[in-house]
Amino acid sequence: MTFDERLTAVHVIQRFVRMSRTLIPLFYELRKTALPSPTDEEDIHRIRLIYDNFKADPSVSLSLINSDIIHLIKEVYSKLLHDPLNKDNSTYNEFIRESDRLIDQWNRIEMN
Repeated sequence: MTFDERLTAVHVIQRFVRMSRTLIPLFYELRKTALPSPTDEEDIHRIRLIYDNFKADPSVSLSLINSDIIHLIKEVYSKLLHDPLNKDNSTYNEFIRESDRLIDQWNRIEMN
């Protein structure tokens, strides 16, 4: 992989992590709703389209940004999809911590 390709891949990961930091918590709240409104159902459908079509290899984030964030995103999404009440929040909380850490790190780099 060339330097430019690596740089592009890192930017794609950054955008995906930032987007996921918003969408995964929203999906979590929507999935807990007992009687979702039609708007909620549409939001759930749109979020599912994104993550159901997401095919990135989790090892990519390990090699490019030294983080298992892609694996965490996939795991959290899968758990929320199959268990909306998700009584075990450990993976979700780990995703929140890791995505916040990465976003904070990227923001500090951008400020320099």
